[in-house]
Amino acid sequence: MQKTLEIQELALVLAVKRQDPTLLNPEFLHYSGIIPEAWELAQQPVRQPQGSQVSFQNGVNIVAHPNQTVFVESLRDKAEDEIQIAGVAQRFSEILRNIEYQAVGVNFRGHVTFTGGAESAHDYLFNTLLAPGPWQQQGTAPVRAGLNLMYTFEDNRLNLGVQEAALQLPEGEQVPILMFTGNFETDLREVAAADRLGQVQQLVGNWPSNLGNYRTVVEQFLTAQADNLDSSTVSLDAIPTAEPAEELPAIV
Repeated sequence: MQKTLEIQELALVLAVKRQDPTLLNPEFLHYSGIIPEAWELAQQPVRQPQGSQVSFQNGVNIVAHPNQTVFVESLRDKAEDEIQIAGVAQRFSEILRNIEYQAVGVNFRGHVTFTGGAESAHDYLFNTLLAPGPWQQQGTAPVRAGLNLMYTFEDNRLNLGVQEAALQLPEGEQVPILMFTGNFETDLREVAAADRLGQVQQLVGNWPSNLGNYRTVVEQFLTAQADNLDSSTVSLDAIPTAEPAEELPAIV
């Protein structure tokens, strides 16, 4: 059965050695030209030394911590040329060009819903993606599992996690799902300081290529013994967590 990949969210993460999170506030973002003046706040901003957050009514969220800034935008019902968050992240890094950038992360998360019963996602994971065997029969409850996979591409690496979970619907019903969390992370610590800003700009702007690679990998999971899926839909709806490199802040 044909399955649909619905992209819902993109998160761009700039990991830094050290920064002051309180610099993130609506006035700074507006007056510096990082965001358009017409953008309206969705809620009262948070501004604290341990972390600040600014959320806008168009679905854009910016969160700053001492070791990273996260830029998030919903992609639902938007054409690629309507996505603004990459430009926001690029302008932010240009204005704060003296910050010591350590890494760039491009993050996606998706889930596949199953309609074959409460254990249908579990069965697909254990009978299709994993080889059945006696190791599954140990203990007093069905064994649970998560997969962590690494894909190497020409210019970066995809860390992909696959895990079973349940989706809570507004009416209280729980739907079994498989989560697909993906993170493209590029370490900049070995890049000359004079070249880092250019690398940040390029890596942020390359998110469509990352999305294409993520989509290809996930779709290959979904076509594995496709007849075992009664019905499935992939939607991306959160920010993944990347494994931290040595002495490098985790990109989340």
